[in-house]
Amino acid sequence: MKKFLLNVLLFSLIFAIFAFFIDFAVNKGLSSMKDYRFQRWNEIKDGKINADILINGNSRAMSHFVPSEFDAVLNYKTYNLGFGGHPFNAQYLKYGYYINYNKKPQLLIQNVDFITLTDIFIIGHEREQILPFVYDDYLQQHLLHFGFSKIELYLPLIRYFGYQQVIKNGMFEFLTLKHYNNKMAVQGFIPEKGNWNPTELNKIENLEFSRDSFTVNLFDKYLSELKNDNIEVVLVNSPVYYKATEKLLDREVMNEFYKKIARKYNFTYLDYTSDSLCFDSTMFVMAVHLNEFGAKKFSHKLAIDLKKMELLKNK
Repeated sequence: MKKFLLNVLLFSLIFAIFAFFIDFAVNKGLSSMKDYRFQRWNEIKDGKINADILINGNSRAMSHFVPSEFDAVLNYKTYNLGFGGHPFNAQYLKYGYYINYNKKPQLLIQNVDFITLTDIFIIGHEREQILPFVYDDYLQQHLLHFGFSKIELYLPLIRYFGYQQVIKNGMFEFLTLKHYNNKMAVQGFIPEKGNWNPTELNKIENLEFSRDSFTVNLFDKYLSELKNDNIEVVLVNSPVYYKATEKLLDREVMNEFYKKIARKYNFTYLDYTSDSLCFDSTMFVMAVHLNEFGAKKFSHKLAIDLKKMELLKNK
């Protein structure tokens, strides 16, 4: 019996060592890939971004705000933090992760829209992007509130169940057998590729400005923290194709909400959903996403507007 128990213990020890090694190798491989899903989190953790202007928001932030346009016009270093597919609560998590490793920005551009304040408390879309980084102290304090279990956060490989291709890619990258540099981010920016497609828009009858009370309070807390940190903030509702805007039932309610909460902290709200870009389908890939050309035009226009406002003059 004693020999059997020793054999079980030895097997368990070998298995644990093997699991921790595979976990380590996959994490290292994924985080070194020039794939925007992992690249951006790794850049943040390296602590070398230290942007003067930081862009936050959902996928519309990630693909609408081109940092190089702001750099050229404003002569400040810009980084795009946008968290595609996630409403504000996850954006707040990522902002906290950013300032845990980088200096606070002088100006924060927060993209807002009709789904910013919804109540999705889970990291689901492209969940694999955060898997290599779950041992981070800051993330471990918060990921339990975003759909992660304790065994996923503390035991090796468990969180990768169902992500066999991700494991394979991570191992290949770690062993330098293959490199995955297919979709790189530049200063956090990910351009949208493709031509105008109205299919999804045509399926929608109407849209509504969604608000969850907890998320609204969190957003208010976030703006208060930024104010206390002496960070200038501009809330920006970036271009939406006009036919989608026409389907938003409570557009004025949304605009008044963002104006009011911006005024509360002496910040600015800029609405570009009636801009001339919104009437040109060649600027979009879908109703709420500009293409790369449209994003550059919008970013240049916004940068000019910000320069006129002289928000960074006294920073």
